[in-house]
Amino acid sequence: MWGLRLLLSALTVALGSAAFLCSAEFLEQLPLCQAGPSALRLFFSFGLSSLAVVLVLAILTLLFGRLFCSFMCPLGSALSFIALCSRKGRKKIFPITGGLILGLFVGAMVFSLAFVFRLLDPYSLFGRAITAPLWFGIVFFVVILIVTLLFGRIFCTSFCPVGLLLSLLAKRSAFGITIPDACVHCGKCENVCPTGCIDQRKNEVKREYCVMCLDCLTVCPKTGPTFSFLWKSSEKEKAPDLERRKFLISLSVGAAIGLAGGGLFKAIFKKRLSEGTEKKLLVRPPGAITEGSFLAKCTACGLCVSKCPQKVLTLGPGGFGAPRLDFKRGACSLDCVKCSLVCPTGALRKIELARKKTFVIGKAVFTAKQCIAFQGGSCGKCAAPCPTGAITLRANGTPKLEAEACLGCGACSHVCPAGAMQIAGATIQHYLDDTNQGASL
Repeated sequence: MWGLRLLLSALTVALGSAAFLCSAEFLEQLPLCQAGPSALRLFFSFGLSSLAVVLVLAILTLLFGRLFCSFMCPLGSALSFIALCSRKGRKKIFPITGGLILGLFVGAMVFSLAFVFRLLDPYSLFGRAITAPLWFGIVFFVVILIVTLLFGRIFCTSFCPVGLLLSLLAKRSAFGITIPDACVHCGKCENVCPTGCIDQRKNEVKREYCVMCLDCLTVCPKTGPTFSFLWKSSEKEKAPDLERRKFLISLSVGAAIGLAGGGLFKAIFKKRLSEGTEKKLLVRPPGAITEGSFLAKCTACGLCVSKCPQKVLTLGPGGFGAPRLDFKRGACSLDCVKCSLVCPTGALRKIELARKKTFVIGKAVFTAKQCIAFQGGSCGKCAAPCPTGAITLRANGTPKLEAEACLGCGACSHVCPAGAMQIAGATIQHYLDDTNQGASL
């Protein structure tokens, strides 16, 4: 069984990587089955597919504990291999840290802010390690390698919001690892457990922290840990769980901080957006609609970045920021809606390919004093690549911009050698003929 687990974990890592690096259509459906993105998609835009994924994962967790963490999560599966070489000895669990992080997530979600997921969602971290700049991937790998080798799977038990959510159900799972009364307490299983969920002194396994890696079953004698049915009519009365109490207290504190911080951030964001001008807005991927709605749902997993054929999409500073268009790399093609189709969280709404040629993601902002043609030189490079004819050349060779016809594709900005043509993000992305300004999307 342990060998099969390793095989499935390796397959999960391979498929998770392929979803970002390969273009096969069936691989693009895999991110939609991940717990974090599915939960966000269900929360923000209720759908039967996201509901089905969340229900299946919840039922699996109630039956078999945190199977997801070692069998279906690409990052968790990768960590399970590193943990095989981790320092022996019982690992520490930090219920206060876990409670705070889960509380911050719950509190922030009240204000539709996914910043905790953006920072700690395992699937998004896995994706960023692949799609972000090379230095980010190297730093991430080195950090996660050192942390896992020293402390086991501490990320899964104390920092991962997905794992913390699943732990609430896993505590009452039907099946799991148990230590029978006949155990000789040799300590081998406790030493190899990567999460520190085995406590031989109390003769118990803390189900909420067990990620079902099955490492303990490979080292113990026949009298050691076993995989058993746990929903029995008569269970031994247990002493008060102090760790659980600490977790719940820190959860309350984290939720309060998340509520206060989320409310403050939302108020500041609205004020800045109302005071700012369109020129200051970043150009977000097609389907983002508004800056606020996009940032609320985007976890910066980088899937849209890896799938962009023109490679014009890039993650924000440090690899943690939400995707934006960088027109130094190229322009957004009017014959492509790939990013809106692959987004696993619903941060990008689906754009009709047939109508992409009328979809506005931004507007060109022309600065004449920077234009070579307006300074007496010869240029005019911006007019030819404009796919909508929004830019034409006058008789004297100077460009003329018809802003109403501009879609913000960035073709002009990409070829402008003087930076005279810049693209500002649309306040509301919309079709040109959409009188509701994006509300119909």
